Amino acid sequence: MGMDKETTNTDLQSTAPELPRLDSDYKAESTTDVASTPNWQNLLQGVAKATKALLTNSNRNTAINQALAILGQATAAHRVYVCEYHPHPVTKELALSRRFEWVQSGIKPQQNNPLLQNLSQSEFDLQSWYQHFTAGYSFIAIASNLSPSQQQFLESLQVKSILLVPIPVESKIWGFIGFSDCYHERAWSQDEEAALTTMAVTLGSILAYRQTSDVLYSERQQAQAQLAESEERFRLMVEGSEQVFFYFYDNDYIFQYVSPSVHAVLGYTPEELVGNLYKLVFQKSSQPLADDLTEKRIETYAIQAQHKDGRLVVLEIAESAIIRNGLFVGIQGFGRDITDRHQALEQLKAIAKRDRLLRGMAERIRTSLDLQTILDTTVAEVREFLQADRVFIIDANIRGSDSGVIAESVAGNFRSMREWTNCENHAKAIQSYFANRNIDVINDTNKIDVPAAIAEDFIDFQIRAIISVPIVVADELYGLLVAHQCSQAREWNTDEIGLLEKLSTPVAIAIQQAKLYEELQRLNAGLEQQVEERTQELQQKYTELEELQNIKDEFLQAFSHDLRTPIMGILLVMKNLYSLSNGKSATISLAVLERVIQSCDRQLQLIESLLEAHSSDVKGLTIQQVPLSLHTFSQAIVKDLEPLLVKNQATITNQIAVNLPLVAADPLHLRRVFENLIANALNHNPLELSLTLNAVVENGMVCCTIADNGVGIDRDLCERLFDRYIKGSRSRATGIGLGLYLCRQIITAHGGQIGVISQPGAGAKFWFTLPLAVESGSQGAVGAGEAGEAEERIINDK
Repeated sequence: MGMDKETTNTDLQSTAPELPRLDSDYKAESTTDVASTPNWQNLLQGVAKATKALLTNSNRNTAINQALAILGQATAAHRVYVCEYHPHPVTKELALSRRFEWVQSGIKPQQNNPLLQNLSQSEFDLQSWYQHFTAGYSFIAIASNLSPSQQQFLESLQVKSILLVPIPVESKIWGFIGFSDCYHERAWSQDEEAALTTMAVTLGSILAYRQTSDVLYSERQQAQAQLAESEERFRLMVEGSEQVFFYFYDNDYIFQYVSPSVHAVLGYTPEELVGNLYKLVFQKSSQPLADDLTEKRIETYAIQAQHKDGRLVVLEIAESAIIRNGLFVGIQGFGRDITDRHQALEQLKAIAKRDRLLRGMAERIRTSLDLQTILDTTVAEVREFLQADRVFIIDANIRGSDSGVIAESVAGNFRSMREWTNCENHAKAIQSYFANRNIDVINDTNKIDVPAAIAEDFIDFQIRAIISVPIVVADELYGLLVAHQCSQAREWNTDEIGLLEKLSTPVAIAIQQAKLYEELQRLNAGLEQQVEERTQELQQKYTELEELQNIKDEFLQAFSHDLRTPIMGILLVMKNLYSLSNGKSATISLAVLERVIQSCDRQLQLIESLLEAHSSDVKGLTIQQVPLSLHTFSQAIVKDLEPLLVKNQATITNQIAVNLPLVAADPLHLRRVFENLIANALNHNPLELSLTLNAVVENGMVCCTIADNGVGIDRDLCERLFDRYIKGSRSRATGIGLGLYLCRQIITAHGGQIGVISQPGAGAKFWFTLPLAVESGSQGAVGAGEAGEAEERIINDK
């Protein structure tokens, strides 16, 4: 069983200073005299004082050292020491270590001797000591009569004779307390053994008390037997103690014994308390005096007790149940006066609580501009701190029907001061009385003379005690911080008055800060509006610039995109002629020349159309719809794209019927749609692609389709394919994906729709719708034919 942390602290294991002699006739023996039996009176007095030191000193280490010194002087022993049994830190076998020691002057201390720390029992054949202890005996020996190993051990410590007594804790041997004579082969007396036994029992009780809250004394039967042998000594110890010892039997809580020290603590004699109920002196505690004490345990708490003169004192009570044969038979314990310490502690708690309140107020002011929250929190915390019935803040400058109370915390069974009206007379009286920043303190309103109106307010609002502290803002009286006690009169102390006085300053700061913030908000309101207006204007300008930049970029992309196709056609024709010339002059046929001229014309027309498209992004796309025959129109487009088809080894099947109704379309823009869709199919698929053109009438519109047997398009890409700058992942062409976006603009401008139907591996079908040309009888039909011829002429001219 090890000691607790406090007991084993090596910093506290130093020997106690030598104490005064116990008897004026006692003198220390010289080292050459023969040891004699100590005076019985000195021995008895030493035991009593040593026991008192153990029980009264709050520092257990100091108490043990003092007790050993007192006992050593009383017995004339050269050394008095305490050793503890414990497992060896390495081998785990039983070992002992010296924990405390006292030595006479001239004797070499052994407290720090490494030999006496973690000493294994087997090292010097010390098992017999422990066997004596566990059998319930002391160990008394002359060193020269012991075994060689034990004799060698004691001689190394300069010991001639020893008296060792076991220290029992919880029915186990915790260690032992011992006497050593370093000069004589001393025969220890039974009285010395009894004194040491008493010390061992008391020390064991102290160790048990420190180690566990469930045990007051170890092995009650053994302690009772030992205490019976030393009852007179124990009585002397108790009666000489400054603490009040008591006990009572059964559950009646009637004192059976009270030590004489009760007179110094509570003013009563033991005879006045014995036979009376404990509530005669014990008034109030944090828990009942005995709360189902059916087990052997220790209860320690603070309790209020009433002195015989009527004042209250605070006692620290340590008590335990008296258990006999497993049954609860009573309570025993002791108490000591801790009134001064308790009052100091309560004062420290109040100061700490006050400081927390002030810090919290300052922190709220620093971090928040919400004045109402700050004031509401302040009055609530002040009322809780003062345990007052009402705390409020009043604005003394408010007149008329308003009460002027801007924040209040009030107990539920009392009226709110918000019901009070701050009339003109009250306002003038407040301004006049607090103009000099006086603090008004009234402990009992029934004992002061006041005007009838104020006395009536005291009655209406049940005001019995008041503290009023002025709040000064910008060197002018703003209002009051007021605390009321309504249930009874109250003696306000200086700390409570000082708290309200200190709080008035941060409250004034919070109010002034709120006023400054309101003023700042008013000044900033106009500036914020101006900044907002300027910001909106700048944002609008920026948006316009950004839109213009986007239009410019799209125009350049469209320009490069739409010029690429006719230029590629011309380039293919020229390369073909060059390859056929074999380095000689080449003859250009009229058909080829016409084709080149048509491509150049188309480039010019495309430039004009792109400029028009650029203008359409700003002003809207302008189209010139005329009746067109899709069959003739598409045939011309396929013929123009023949070089591109040859390059890609692609074929186009035109299934658009000759007799398909005419459509209303702009030839230039519609050509861009066909060329973009066909070029897009060639660029996004492998060579040898097959394309099919077709058109049918559906729901009053002509639906044109351009289908291929290519690789197809992912479903998610189909939904975004006509957005700006979107390209397929398999494209073999450069650009930023503007062609399909332009197709959608053109078809939308015609009043139609455009889309794609595809899935990976199944080709793609692009479709778009165009409105039918308007017909009016036979003239409409002729007009339609003429329109078709006109379209054909337009195409041929190109």
